[in-house]
Amino acid sequence: MAAINLRRLLAVKNNIIRLLLLKRRQKRLNRYKKRFSVRQIYAERKQKGEYHLLVKELMLHDQEYFFNCFRMSPTTFEQLLSWIGPLLQRATTKMREPIGPSERLCVCLRYLVTGDAQVTIAASYRISAAVVGRIINETCELLWNTLIEKGYVKHPSTENEWKVIAEEFETCWNFPHCVGAIDGKHVLMQAPGNSGSAYFNYKKTFSIVLMAVCNAKYKFTLVDIGDIGRQSDGSVYGCSHLGYAIENNLLNIPSESKLTNSEKVLPYVFIGDDAFGLKIHMMKPFPSQNLPLDQRVFNYRLSRARRVIENTFGIAASRFRIFRKPIIANVEKVILVTKAVVALHNFLMTINSSRDNYKYCPRTFMDEDGPSGLRAGEWRKDRNAVLGLQPISRTGSNNYSRDAASVRQGFKDYFVFEGAVEWQWELVSRTVIPYDAFLDRLTQPM
Repeated sequence: MAAINLRRLLAVKNNIIRLLLLKRRQKRLNRYKKRFSVRQIYAERKQKGEYHLLVKELMLHDQEYFFNCFRMSPTTFEQLLSWIGPLLQRATTKMREPIGPSERLCVCLRYLVTGDAQVTIAASYRISAAVVGRIINETCELLWNTLIEKGYVKHPSTENEWKVIAEEFETCWNFPHCVGAIDGKHVLMQAPGNSGSAYFNYKKTFSIVLMAVCNAKYKFTLVDIGDIGRQSDGSVYGCSHLGYAIENNLLNIPSESKLTNSEKVLPYVFIGDDAFGLKIHMMKPFPSQNLPLDQRVFNYRLSRARRVIENTFGIAASRFRIFRKPIIANVEKVILVTKAVVALHNFLMTINSSRDNYKYCPRTFMDEDGPSGLRAGEWRKDRNAVLGLQPISRTGSNNYSRDAASVRQGFKDYFVFEGAVEWQWELVSRTVIPYDAFLDRLTQPM
């Protein structure tokens, strides 16, 4: 009897063990299914996703609204897609069909243009937030590399290329021997993980540094992206790759030569605001407000040409609203996003003159300064556009060499005599405060 009971107990025990093993196996199968299953909203992407439901219709029937969404016409979009589309294509698998190149480009542009959160874009396009993040990273990198390859982001490397830029500055802004306007910005972002105070800047925000030079036509020619925001502003320029290249004559800038209609021999220079130090190849305004007329003329002529870089940043930030607030991303992604915006801005400014694309930057969008005075550009009306791009204050010492002072004196004398323009006298006498401060007053909200 006892032996029979023992066998029964062993049988019950074995059955319990089998049930537990079956239950554990079922849990594993359920986890596997859950891991590789698709949420219902994602499964309906082709029926209800923003790209398939709205974007395709805009391409065909409402080009104006399409421009508002993506900052380019459908024709330009297709041109851009023809370059990067093959690189965005993914293979079809047994599990599912991949997201197409056109939709991937739309997701990335939506992020750059609106600055919307990735989860918001994920819900609209019915793609998981993780996939949206990967799409943005991959597409931004491809945009940068492809547009560099196509020549839309190209730093001058020969003396002739620098001279072309200088001729454009003289023609457009009456400043000879200028090879670029320079400025720097803190690109604000969320606090990076495990970075300590490396990216914590003097304004008590986290940032990377964007140092850039532009030509006379509002296009970036030199960019240095990614220096840590912690650097004091006094060392930002000097510690940047761009500053090092300028200071050590590594850019193949032409040798000094005569100015137009003058016997004066002066070097080719970059122009910046008062934040930069005065150097032989870096011109800045005369300090102080109570200046004699000739120095006010120099400040006016320099500020008029220098505002090109201010407008370049303003146009790019106004069109790509990712810079309206700190970017919620890691450092690597912030750098990729900044590169993509620089590349897209240059691309769109290059084709902006064509009838199909003039809306990216119409004439009224940037500042206009001529004989009739100054008219502030429309981008300035949106004072929130550049909240995520904060200015860098002083980047150089107040001390300067006699040679640097002599170069500035040479330009000042040229602007007063051989290189004077007839309308400068009235504008300078009308403006008794520094010209940049005068501009700020014009753009203050009423």
